[in-house]
Amino acid sequence: MICPYVKYMTKPDMPCSITESLKHFPQENITNNKATAPPRYAPSNLTLVTVEGCPTFLIVDWENNENDTASEYEVVSTMQGSDNKTEELITITNQTHAAVENLKPNTSYTFSVTPTNIHGRGPSSEPLPFVTESADPSVSEYIPGKDAIWTQYSFKFDSYSECQGKRFVKRTRYRKFVGIILCNSLRYKIYLSNSLSGIFYNIGDLSGHGEDHCQFVDSFLDGRTGEHLLPEQLPIRQGFYRSVRQEPVMFGTIGGRTHINYVHWYECGIAIPGQW
Repeated sequence: MICPYVKYMTKPDMPCSITESLKHFPQENITNNKATAPPRYAPSNLTLVTVEGCPTFLIVDWENNENDTASEYEVVSTMQGSDNKTEELITITNQTHAAVENLKPNTSYTFSVTPTNIHGRGPSSEPLPFVTESADPSVSEYIPGKDAIWTQYSFKFDSYSECQGKRFVKRTRYRKFVGIILCNSLRYKIYLSNSLSGIFYNIGDLSGHGEDHCQFVDSFLDGRTGEHLLPEQLPIRQGFYRSVRQEPVMFGTIGGRTHINYVHWYECGIAIPGQW
């Protein structure tokens, strides 16, 4: 079924990226400090923007009324489960768009937007139904009904990360713990540690910039990573490292004259923590 309120964006030849997708939307902070009553108008012209091949997120876009007094918006996404139970997620923003993350593939949702200010909530937009795409088998093995493998845990970590969000951990078959710090659900910093209570270290790469480190989050892809600096520009530090996918990691000095690269963030096409 083709819906007039759904806009499809073509995914570039890279892993799914919320950060890159949001670059298509202008930043315009909504501020209304002179409001004397709750907003009177519902947002209009709601559009659901989805990136083809990226079922774990979409961007809700709308227009506000010129005479409205909204200072923030609540974007409500409601999932309809197979057992007729519903799950609701609220995303708050002061923009006229918002990325809704950690969606389940091949699942029915509705989306609506409610304006708010210090005096209360205004009328909501009409809810728009949408069914997410199926999971891409070229990215990872998706098993419906499987519990999320990530546990939120505030682990200790070495520095050098662009991401400052929530932290998650999981155990790997390498007898190591993987630690994740989120920028968003599709961009994150990956660390490794020998123990849950120990320090989580950067991962170095002898033959690239960590693209194959996406294996540690169960992605089949060679990911997108940043920022790429010359090895001599990277501070010397202790960390894990390897050359290629499937190779066991070693521990030692990385960065500087070692010519072992490490990076600020990864995009691997896998949403963390996910909602399996």
